[in-house]
Amino acid sequence: MLRGRFSRPLDRAALALSESTAEDRRLIRADLWGSRAHARMLGEVGLLPVPSARRLDRGLAALERAVAAGRFRLDPRLEDVHLNVESELTRRLGEDGERLHTGRSRNDQVATDLLVYLREALLDLEERLGGLVGALLAASTGPAGRASVVGWTHLQPAQRVYVGQILGTHALRFLRDAERLRSIRERLTDCPLGSGALAGSSLPLDRARTAQLLGFARPSPSSLDAVSDRDASVEALAALALFSVHASGLAEELVLGAMPEVGRVRLADPFVTTSSLMPHKRNPDLAELIRAEAAPALGRLTAHLAMLKGLPLAYNRDLQVGKPLLFEGVARAQLVLDVLTPMIATATFLPGRPAAPRPDAETSSVELVDRLVARGVPFRAAHGRVAKFLAGPSVAGRALRALPRDLLSGAFPELGPEELAFPPEEEEAELRTTPGGSSRRAVERLVAEIRRRRGASRRALFAERRRLARWRRALDRPFPPVRRYRSQAHK
Repeated sequence: MLRGRFSRPLDRAALALSESTAEDRRLIRADLWGSRAHARMLGEVGLLPVPSARRLDRGLAALERAVAAGRFRLDPRLEDVHLNVESELTRRLGEDGERLHTGRSRNDQVATDLLVYLREALLDLEERLGGLVGALLAASTGPAGRASVVGWTHLQPAQRVYVGQILGTHALRFLRDAERLRSIRERLTDCPLGSGALAGSSLPLDRARTAQLLGFARPSPSSLDAVSDRDASVEALAALALFSVHASGLAEELVLGAMPEVGRVRLADPFVTTSSLMPHKRNPDLAELIRAEAAPALGRLTAHLAMLKGLPLAYNRDLQVGKPLLFEGVARAQLVLDVLTPMIATATFLPGRPAAPRPDAETSSVELVDRLVARGVPFRAAHGRVAKFLAGPSVAGRALRALPRDLLSGAFPELGPEELAFPPEEEEAELRTTPGGSSRRAVERLVAEIRRRRGASRRALFAERRRLARWRRALDRPFPPVRRYRSQAHK
């Protein structure tokens, strides 16, 4: 279609390397929206006869319906989605189809398409993350959330916490992921369309009108930047890489918790597999696959940044290589969320198997140190005395709460009888009442904070969807009065 100045067609292998129709199917809705907005603007300013602009709009709307019905396929010989749309319109409308590309380039088209696509993708991911946060909150506030387990540092027994705090903490991480995606989306305000190949246009395009019809706040301030900027794609890949790290951490806890020796979680049958040899196995394969997804997510971010490094202004074909990285990152994150959310919603969380008492599993040791500190003993001295006591032969693997009172009072004469009494294991978490701590009241405050922020995210998400839907519907309204193009008007 664009080989008029060449005597021979593009080499077959070169076409295979350069065509992008396989990934461009994800851009077709965005491309059609952008083309409808562009055609309407051209008609409004008089650069196209209004009947031609109307025929283009009807043709593009018909293509939208064909895409929705699965009746429009991209031809790899036409390289990309943009030429496929233009070629099909020209086939249907004749000369009017050839008018569509007036005042624009594939460079500003693809930059616009990517932002329109990314805006929708981020909304979708925000909603799915909200579903995962909701599943974690439901589990954390149910009966299982009120059970206490030994919290780990270095995967070793540390202090007891409620299951609700563990699940709520994972919810907090995914809430931050959703807020991060929302922040990226809210900065997608500048519309590249009308920037041309790199330097704008001598035609009197109404770029503000095109931006408005596409739901953007304004035209991009620099045509050079508009066609070469891929910051939003990189930011999205960075946010998705961090989400994948958070999902990997939760998946690791599910894998460990599902071990019979640990017994903290039982995953529902739809999310486990068995061995091809050992019929007794309940393997947490899906959690392991989610754990592994962080590796390619990090790789996609690194690859995109490396591809951008050292590119001169303005558009370079290298940028095409970034598209599949973004599309794959979004698709894999969606798939992870589609598995992880019901996996959490159907899991059974358990208090865990009690460990045999031993000095390195004595989670009440911190409370003993704190009580000595409250009596004026310097912290480091108190820490050393408790450590030495737990390692001594008199303890002999018994829990502090099971030791004779005279043994404790002999080792720690500063403390009275009440200070030498330790609550049952399941009540230990209640001792840590500082904000953000492990007590039930602190966990309830955590849950309330997550609910408040999740509600704000959901309201912002649905408000943005309604706003974009209004602008899409605006393209179906009658054309306003035409501002006739006069060659001197823009000079």
